[in-house]
Amino acid sequence: MLFYLCFAYMIIQFIIINLLYFKIKVYYSPLTYKDKITGKIIDVHKLYEPFQAKDELVYWKLITVGMIFFPIKFFSILFIILLFIIQQYIYKYFSKIFSMNRITLEKYEIKIIRIFIWLFYHASMINLKEKKVNCEDVYKKYLGPDYDFKDDKYSLLISNHLGFYEVIINLYLHPSNFIAKKEISTFPLFGTITKLLNCIFVDRKSETSRKDILKEIYQRQIQCYNQEILIPLLVYPEGTTTCGRNILKFKKGAFAFLLPIKPCIININQADKHHLASGCQDMLLNAFKFFCYSYVDMYYINMPVIRPTEYMYENYKHLGKEKWEIYAEVTRKIYSEIGGLKEWNQGYRESHRYGQSLIKGKYEQD
Repeated sequence: MLFYLCFAYMIIQFIIINLLYFKIKVYYSPLTYKDKITGKIIDVHKLYEPFQAKDELVYWKLITVGMIFFPIKFFSILFIILLFIIQQYIYKYFSKIFSMNRITLEKYEIKIIRIFIWLFYHASMINLKEKKVNCEDVYKKYLGPDYDFKDDKYSLLISNHLGFYEVIINLYLHPSNFIAKKEISTFPLFGTITKLLNCIFVDRKSETSRKDILKEIYQRQIQCYNQEILIPLLVYPEGTTTCGRNILKFKKGAFAFLLPIKPCIININQADKHHLASGCQDMLLNAFKFFCYSYVDMYYINMPVIRPTEYMYENYKHLGKEKWEIYAEVTRKIYSEIGGLKEWNQGYRESHRYGQSLIKGKYEQD
């Protein structure tokens, strides 16, 4: 009886991994179109470089390695997530009963988040390493030769955005709340976690929602800068995920109020054939794909606080009409030079269009 149960389980797992492979394969398939004017055959992938899948997808590797690692990762991560959700509900319940001040509660929450996130990324088999980089010369180039590195007060955190697992790493490095697209709130389990962590959800299609987000960002920034709260807001200024080799144009949110920010860069090993950068891929599919792989190296660069300076406004005024635009562009250039990331002026709309074209297997020229 046990033999038949094990055999049935293996067959079900084999089917699931096959379904995953064929779902995600579309992001790796060739896609071209014939230009209406020149008649040339254009490779669509080259038009959307920041979102193109740069890792390797090999069927036999995904199946053979996945049959071993998928159940190990899936069930251990599922257990950790359920444990975290239960703990958060207990924490929220008792925090209402006992009249503890906000700072004390947040100190406890930071410790708990770090413990669970540590368990999570170890269960995910992520080998996290710090990449030591001398940032001072780059900072002085853009912010001024007399820039004060000792002033480490900041109002929020920012990071480049690679996908689901990079969010987990950022939460471990700097326990925080973050801004996410509205759809994530409906994800099974992960949606519950984002709500419990008091994350902010934005409806990309709603102009009102985007304006409300700016007000919420400002409120959180002031509270963090004045040290009224210990858990800051984490913003992904690119507004979408990339393949890990580019840095997109930054949105207004993090820079609108010209307050100091604390940046962090998450890097993948460019030589790895398997990595966690999702590009335009569905984030859940990308996460499940990684269940089929063993250890992956990821690196982080913990950077000094960036504060806008008069030197920056005067010497880089060509980068924008308004102060926030100059601030955002200077920050992006700092990211580019320190993280070895190529600047690219595309965003969520282009990523969405590219992803939909790959899913449909057809690209509609403008």
